[in-house]
Amino acid sequence: MKSNEQMKIKKTNISTIPEDWEIGEIESYLEKIIDYRGKTPKKSNSGIETLSAKSIKNGRVDYNQVYFISEKTFGEWERRGKPRIGDVVLTTEGPLGEVAQLDKQRVALAQRLIVLRGKENTLDNAYLKYFLMSPIGQHELFARATGTTVQGIKQSEFRKVRIIKSPFPEQRLISKILSDLDAKIALNVKLNRTLEAVGQAVFRRWFVTFEFPNEEGKPYKSSGGEMVHNEELGKEIPKGWNLKKLGALIDLDKGLSYKGAYLSDHGLPMINLGTIAPKAGFISKGIKYYTGEYKEKQLVESGSIVIANTDITQRREVLGSPAIVPSNLNCEKALFTHHIFAVRNKGGLPNLFIYYLLQLKEYRNRAKGFATGTTVLALPRDTVLDFMFALPDDRTLGLFEKIVISLIAKTNANTAQNEALIQIRDMLLPKLMTGKIRVPVVKDNVEAS
Repeated sequence: MKSNEQMKIKKTNISTIPEDWEIGEIESYLEKIIDYRGKTPKKSNSGIETLSAKSIKNGRVDYNQVYFISEKTFGEWERRGKPRIGDVVLTTEGPLGEVAQLDKQRVALAQRLIVLRGKENTLDNAYLKYFLMSPIGQHELFARATGTTVQGIKQSEFRKVRIIKSPFPEQRLISKILSDLDAKIALNVKLNRTLEAVGQAVFRRWFVTFEFPNEEGKPYKSSGGEMVHNEELGKEIPKGWNLKKLGALIDLDKGLSYKGAYLSDHGLPMINLGTIAPKAGFISKGIKYYTGEYKEKQLVESGSIVIANTDITQRREVLGSPAIVPSNLNCEKALFTHHIFAVRNKGGLPNLFIYYLLQLKEYRNRAKGFATGTTVLALPRDTVLDFMFALPDDRTLGLFEKIVISLIAKTNANTAQNEALIQIRDMLLPKLMTGKIRVPVVKDNVEAS
């Protein structure tokens, strides 16, 4: 790669760019703009996946945030234009400026989305996506937006958005560098979901269907392990296991009711509702930082379990969800807010057992059922503390802990790698898009890309 000291540059009203690059209105480089605004397709219980503005996040399509329309409606809807795999999708409001590339052929797009397709051999679609994600691309979009509470951009204004365009072969190499980084990040996310699913599957097999390994390493229940009927649970449990309330082994502390004036870009990391993933898991980018006063009981260490005690959605996917405090917060301890319970382990249960216990369907249903409130849902402490479960023997708990410790270690390693890759991508993105870092165009590289 070349620095800008090794090449001729020119100043423009957007940025300093290489002499052989150009700036123009985006419309002149596009083959097609398909605008789905103005009407919403009728929803169906099944059929064709339909994307909305909620479906486009962090450069990707989130297929967990879709609804369906019928085949008939899809046929009528397609008359507006047929998107292709690789086309760029842009949210025009609510929020403005989220971008992704389509990776499925048969999908419908609803309001607040437009589809963009670069002219062949002129504007690479992946390059277009990354330009719109870059600081300059985002500035161009918001500079032409209207609205106060919700900002949006009209198609007539979008057509005037200025784009920095490098020579086409260089576009392809730039987008390949960034796409390769994003592909590795996505792979790590997928691996972590698999590791999480493995942990949940092991937990259910061992502690719900009671097929934990016996002394001979064989599945306990199906190998004739002795079972005893428990009236309170309404099912048989292994002999020697005892029925317990979770509150006999843990306590819960509620966190800091913080003041917004003390939120900062430095200070103590503060775990809040935005750091708890739906159903389970920790979202590092949701961390806030706090410089105000606090009490010792409002701190947690890495490896601790925290639980969301509040949910501002009606789907109740976050309410009661557990997360493990990560070790990469660059601080020995972290604060947690009043929207969070910290699990205080009294001993007798590994923290990782508690983490997977709180992902059981039986607990999830209990948390949803005991939620209080209308607009904002709250989780009473007793909902967690009174949860009943069969307490395994120490040998089985120890074996389980060894297995899941390795799973969590692999998950943490993938997460740490992703954080480094995201930093690299975010550092490269504006430099590559303005030519401050150049990618040498070699014939073999262009053909390979």
